[in-house]
Amino acid sequence: MTRRLATALSLVLATAVVPLVSAGTAQALPACKSGYQCTTTFYSSADRELPVGGTTRFCDGTVDTWGSFTRYATVTQAKCEAA
Repeated sequence: MTRRLATALSLVLATAVVPLVSAGTAQALPACKSGYQCTTTFYSSADRELPVGGTTRFCDGTVDTWGSFTRYATVTQAKCEAA
């Protein structure tokens, strides 16, 4: 009886945990290619209307960051000019 109860409880817990784990996966942002300036803008929601933060990696390698990071983002890349 105890073994059945433990098995049933294990199955219930495993079933409850699987959706929580899979819901937490996030999409990776693309890496900034060498020779490009990359700007990532983060938004408050999926409609991407209100920017709340961002980061820019400039051609000289410096990085400027402001605001908050969220799961809602867009990335733009621009080729650096040859010096």
